[in-house]
Amino acid sequence: MLNISITDEAAARLRAILNEENDEACIRVRETKIGTACKSKVVLRLSIDQREDEDVKGEAESLPFVASPEIMDQYGESFSVFLDENKTPAVSALN
Repeated sequence: MLNISITDEAAARLRAILNEENDEACIRVRETKIGTACKSKVVLRLSIDQREDEDVKGEAESLPFVASPEIMDQYGESFSVFLDENKTPAVSALN
């Protein structure tokens, strides 16, 4: 099971974003590569997506979250969602 802790501000921002999507939309915890060449790194990010059959589901503040089994294997099952310095929803692993 995917465990998500979320701040009130991040929940409000994500709820507003999801309200513009279809009823099937969910919030995906995913990896992304930022930077280039030897200065690149892999970070966790959030994106609006559709659930896939193999996804692990979770919920926080009535918001649907998903992650792939590979993300769960690598980072564990607990994540924290908050607003970063740019007031953008961000995620970090708690394990």
